[in-house]
Amino acid sequence: MRIRNLICAMAAVGVLAACSSVDLTPTDRYDLAYAMKNEANAQLYLNSFYSIGAQWGSFGSCALGGANSNLSDGLTDILKYGATAAGAGDCNLIMTVDGQQRVDQNYFDSWTTGYGLIRRINEALKALDTYKANFSDASAARIRGELLFFRSIVQFNMMRVHASKKDDLGIIIYKTLDEMSIEGKNTARKSLSESWDAILQDIDFACENLPEPASTRGRVHRYAAYALKARAMLYAERYTDALAAVQAVEASGLYGYIDSYDAIFQDLANPEVIWGVAYSSAVLTHSFDMKYSMPGDYCLSGSKGGGYAGPTQEFVDAFDNVDGTPFDASDASKRFITNANVSARDPRLASSVLYNGALWKGRTLECFEGGEDQKYMPYGATKSPGNTVTGYYMRKLLDETNRDFVLNGSYQPWPEFRYAELELIKAECLARAGKYAEARTVINDLRVKRFGRDDVYTAPISSWDTALDAILHERMIELCYEGHRFWDLRRTGRAHAVLEGKKYTGVLWKKAPDGSFTPSSVAADVAAHRYPERFDRFPIPQSETKNNTKARQNSDW
Repeated sequence: MRIRNLICAMAAVGVLAACSSVDLTPTDRYDLAYAMKNEANAQLYLNSFYSIGAQWGSFGSCALGGANSNLSDGLTDILKYGATAAGAGDCNLIMTVDGQQRVDQNYFDSWTTGYGLIRRINEALKALDTYKANFSDASAARIRGELLFFRSIVQFNMMRVHASKKDDLGIIIYKTLDEMSIEGKNTARKSLSESWDAILQDIDFACENLPEPASTRGRVHRYAAYALKARAMLYAERYTDALAAVQAVEASGLYGYIDSYDAIFQDLANPEVIWGVAYSSAVLTHSFDMKYSMPGDYCLSGSKGGGYAGPTQEFVDAFDNVDGTPFDASDASKRFITNANVSARDPRLASSVLYNGALWKGRTLECFEGGEDQKYMPYGATKSPGNTVTGYYMRKLLDETNRDFVLNGSYQPWPEFRYAELELIKAECLARAGKYAEARTVINDLRVKRFGRDDVYTAPISSWDTALDAILHERMIELCYEGHRFWDLRRTGRAHAVLEGKKYTGVLWKKAPDGSFTPSSVAADVAAHRYPERFDRFPIPQSETKNNTKARQNSDW
């Protein structure tokens, strides 16, 4: 059974018997005795934890402030949010307003939310131990592996936000519920090595005890755990472990590239998706389509797309020519994307970016001044533009078949772990070991598949710098909107150089009376992006340092 048919499971678990007024069972707690009564109940209970995947690894996982569903690519050179002033949206607030770079701001909502989720998981682990007699050894190990998989996801995300290499500080590790008691809350943050060791221990247990993937690919499985291990160990700078995890996935023979880039994101049941979160209009939906679809996308219920974010011109410029050679952005006739020139570029451009004149849902997009999809107003105007300030819209991850994303919700799946990401992790691990030719071969294999030609150009790699250039470029294009770019720049030490002081641009199309269009470059930023060095380690909340006397704050905060 697919996750999309399972997510509402807790309704079945939360049935409580009537109690006297002097012995009430808290109604905000799940009855764990009932949940761990037998394997069937435990299975239903475990389904509730898949919302963690939806929160921390999907539409809005890379979110700023949780429910805002702002992709972290909006902090980078890839996307620009259509706010009316610097600081008007979370992405702009963090990146452009000095006064908002505060220690009391809960960056990415990761710390408080994370430990809330860890508490839930630790409660379940304690219940599993309490009622272990109800399960076979194999079933208990599988349930524990599933819970530790999700704890690892949460802890990994907390590490990439708050860990400080400068201070050798990781996070607070709570392995048991008892450790999270009021008496035990004065707990120090672990070192980087200790934190990663704890996360790795959880992941390794999941790798060893989770089953092979089912045909529906809904529930977490052994290779999803290996994929998580590869990603986490890349950030931990344990490249031998990361490479071994990738090779374990490869050795399964279950995964590989498919011919259609677009098809990867429409259904989880394809070899490029190792694991993801499925959605269903009847069970679990998200609001991605409503937020990011074009304003001209009217629903049957009368509302329309929000057009929250537009790809920047700089991101469009990053897509290579169709033969794989670098694109020269100095030629304006080729720079601004149209139906006439889009086919001369990397095919992933048309799959990722919508532009004036593109066909979408059976209509021609009007991304020109006064058009249905862009009643353009300069960024920073007193009245909100209501749509993209770059002249482009996202395409990838939007559901072209969804005709009413307000009434029905959005239910396109989210592929959390993809084969392409793991291969790019492999390329990076090889390059860090000085195996540049092997790294280039891995990158070239991906490009051959995406460009649809055997003679695609792949830049030579002869040093670590040229290797990193190639890897970050390919990750930027291949994994766009999937929540990697900001963290890639940050973990590789390039964030300050790429982002600090930058103002990004877009295109404004004007329509002449004869129906022709004239483009011009426009500013998408009213203020320069800010990325001070201290952003490499976001602070832990002030509430933590106030209530926990042993919790050290990251330096410079």
